[in-house]
Amino acid sequence: MKKIFLLVCCLSLCFGLNLDKFECENCQNLKPQNIKKVYASNPTLLYSLYSFDKSLIAGLVFEFWDIEKRFLDPKVYNLPVVGGFYGQGKTPNMEMIISLKPDLIITSKNSKKDPKYSGIFRDLKIPVLYVDDDGSDFGVEIYKAFGEIFGNPKRARELIDYANESQNLASNLQKLNLSKPSVYYAFGKNGLETECGSSSFIRLVDMAGGNSAKFACKGKNARRVKADFENILAKNPDVILVYDKEFYELIWSDPKWQLINAVKNKRVYLIPRSPFSWVGKPASFTKLLGLRWLVEILHKDALQIDIRDEARKFYKLFLYTDLSDEDLDFILNEKD
Repeated sequence: MKKIFLLVCCLSLCFGLNLDKFECENCQNLKPQNIKKVYASNPTLLYSLYSFDKSLIAGLVFEFWDIEKRFLDPKVYNLPVVGGFYGQGKTPNMEMIISLKPDLIITSKNSKKDPKYSGIFRDLKIPVLYVDDDGSDFGVEIYKAFGEIFGNPKRARELIDYANESQNLASNLQKLNLSKPSVYYAFGKNGLETECGSSSFIRLVDMAGGNSAKFACKGKNARRVKADFENILAKNPDVILVYDKEFYELIWSDPKWQLINAVKNKRVYLIPRSPFSWVGKPASFTKLLGLRWLVEILHKDALQIDIRDEARKFYKLFLYTDLSDEDLDFILNEKD
């Protein structure tokens, strides 16, 4: 069996790629060993490429924040910023992308539906891989595509296995039929914004055994909504997840929030965010760890998760980093 696997890998390296399952334009003569520089056109794909093989990244879609740089490779965050396609009509500097001389461009499958974006890629005449990056499968399809096009199925399997383990863990939790604590996701400096009820982060909380307070958004492209405090008080959540540190510090002293059960019982949690938020924007592979963190705080001891050990394992696998105790204190918001 092992010999057959090695033979398949060898053939793919020598004679090009079998990309039937993925959309790849101008890729007829593309071979894994010739792909040295890659431009990933939005943050989710850039982060995924970082976790798969950071040495392939040719340029950045934006400059990383300091809190992100702490656990990223300087060789990567010092690369040129050329922009990207990530909503609000933003487009990259195409002249700068061309100057990178990428061997491959990776972009969202949705961009192919937009004539403006697809026309730009077609005119470049550079191999373009379109992948499904909506995150509903926890990045499995992205890593499958990377494993195929970069000729490294072993690395793809390592990351996919972790993604599947996270999803299986959530499934096992559901079978325990535990009572679901009510959860409010607080965003903004005053905590009075929240993710739309349809948000992938709200779904993540529910997967982890929570019962999220859901607020409807106006418009299909809306991502957040204003939350009236009286409405939050009526829901009286057992747990509050906080995205902004400023609000996390405020909530303990603001009189009105003391009326909420989550505050009374000290079940307010600041979401880990370094290098990327575990349960919030920007969407990234860190939600695989975020799911386990949520299970641990919502149903402590139900699945015997040691989040510090889990974080060490995760950062080593996805971010090539050995965490110290000091790092873990910082990431888990136990110390500044």
